[in-house]
Amino acid sequence: MTTNSRRRLAWWLLPVAVGVALWAGAPAFSDPANDPAVQPIPDFAADAAADEAKSIVVRVSFNGRANATVTGIQVVDERAPSHLGAPPLSKVEVLGGSGDLIGTFNDWHPMWELGEETAGGGEARRLNPHASGRWIAPFDRDATTIVVTDIAAADEIVRADLTDAIHDFCLAHPDDEDCLRADLAVEAVAVTAAPPIGLVGKDATITVGTVVTNNGPDGPADAAFTTTATAGSGVTVTPATRTTTLPGVAVGADVTGSDQWTVRCDTPGQHTVTFTATVATTHPADVDLVAANNTRSTTHTIDCAVPVTVNIKPGGDPNSINLGAGGNNAPLAVLTTTAGEYGNPLAFDARTVVATTARFGNRAVVLGGGGAAETHNRRHDERSYELDERTRDGDLDAVLHFRARDGGFTAGDTEGCLIGEFTDPAGTFTFFGCGPVRIVG
Repeated sequence: MTTNSRRRLAWWLLPVAVGVALWAGAPAFSDPANDPAVQPIPDFAADAAADEAKSIVVRVSFNGRANATVTGIQVVDERAPSHLGAPPLSKVEVLGGSGDLIGTFNDWHPMWELGEETAGGGEARRLNPHASGRWIAPFDRDATTIVVTDIAAADEIVRADLTDAIHDFCLAHPDDEDCLRADLAVEAVAVTAAPPIGLVGKDATITVGTVVTNNGPDGPADAAFTTTATAGSGVTVTPATRTTTLPGVAVGADVTGSDQWTVRCDTPGQHTVTFTATVATTHPADVDLVAANNTRSTTHTIDCAVPVTVNIKPGGDPNSINLGAGGNNAPLAVLTTTAGEYGNPLAFDARTVVATTARFGNRAVVLGGGGAAETHNRRHDERSYELDERTRDGDLDAVLHFRARDGGFTAGDTEGCLIGEFTDPAGTFTFFGCGPVRIVG
């Protein structure tokens, strides 16, 4: 029989001991069926058959039969006393983390007290409405909760969370045979995938990769891995936090993970998002004595660009681009728009475009830093055609010219994209826009 099996069997042999309250008045029997006078006085001597020298002590005070308050929970280096033949006054249940029953037994009730000797011999036993006492149970590393029920009243009177007491004991006694030492560590946290830019008013997806390890000396250890995302001004990130359970991290094992986060650009400019990863043991009897390596962070900068509306080859329908000699001076208009026009979240004055920064071409090419440059190194401010190819509004737009063959286009492309910078009183920012094209030549 294993040690754990012997400990489990000990629950049936080791009912809890209680502190005896002082007799403070006349009997107050609320239920004759619960009268301890008909029950034998139990023997509180330590049970030599038990192999567990540690106990969990739950102290309680009563102000009325149905009003119990837990005043303390502690793990002590003492053997739990026996309570063989205890009367069915209170039922004690010890539960594990998933609510599974570890052990159960009947016990004396702290509100019942032994008073003065009676005329016929023996001791009087009365229910005291104000009392204090304790329940003592053998230690079990998997215990998380003690539940005590007043059997006669069929009321749950105590529900005590044991996890902090067990964890505190193991922190103070990490070499105890029931405690596990696991140096969990965050080995790495990094942004593994992100778009080159974000667009104001649009969501972007960022992927964060992590590596967690257990440096030992003990294992495997159950862990919880939590990543928190903190956005700087101008961006919003969701979710704010994400927690993953890592069951049984073995000594020397690397556990890798990858999560996606949604970042929304609220204002133009360079903005940051910081991802902080933290790992911790989850079992109350597991302790991590090296806290310095439990947390690691990485900061990612996202360039939030202003979306703009572009009209490639204004007046053309369709907007054809010739990759041969005929495309050496292909025109493109960046339209001046109001907020909401063409679905753009912000107003844009095309006369703020810095022509020398503009690059035109295939989406992937321009987002990768390539594309065709403005052939004249200047902007032409004029009233260009709107997207209907018939209307010219009263705004001045920015007309630019590019050598189409430098844009990285392929025969199957159906859109052309423009990226560049613009200036306004608040600073210099990125703009980005795409429009339909037909590749010819």
